[in-house]
Amino acid sequence: MAQLFDEYRVFCGYKSDLIGAESFLGNLIDSQTSTLFIAIDSECSEVMGFVNLYPSFSSLALTRLWILNDLGVSSRYRGRGVSKKLIQVAIDFAKKTQAIRIELKTEKRNNRARQLYQSLGFEMDCENIYYRVPC
Repeated sequence: MAQLFDEYRVFCGYKSDLIGAESFLGNLIDSQTSTLFIAIDSECSEVMGFVNLYPSFSSLALTRLWILNDLGVSSRYRGRGVSKKLIQVAIDFAKKTQAIRIELKTEKRNNRARQLYQSLGFEMDCENIYYRVPC
């Protein structure tokens, strides 16, 4: 899993850091900070992809929501519908946990991901502006 997580980070423009990826994932799993779904190839037990959800809450709606923070698929399995299946698992999980919604962000230029998200019912939020401050 750490190898795929590192591949995902490199795909997103970060430097490879397998030891850091392994440590980060280990901490997530040990602390149960997030909910991680992993797709495994049943023929060879290889990790095909993963989706990582962080819990959050809507104070106004008085309920839970999930942040789809990471979605990674091994280069060997891209184009086979793995991302779509992982997102559907995430949506089913959100419904099961009575969440109000799943939120995610992606780069404006990532047309392939945007098309995938829209095909699965995600809508672009044109009413709010996303801000951040480096710390």
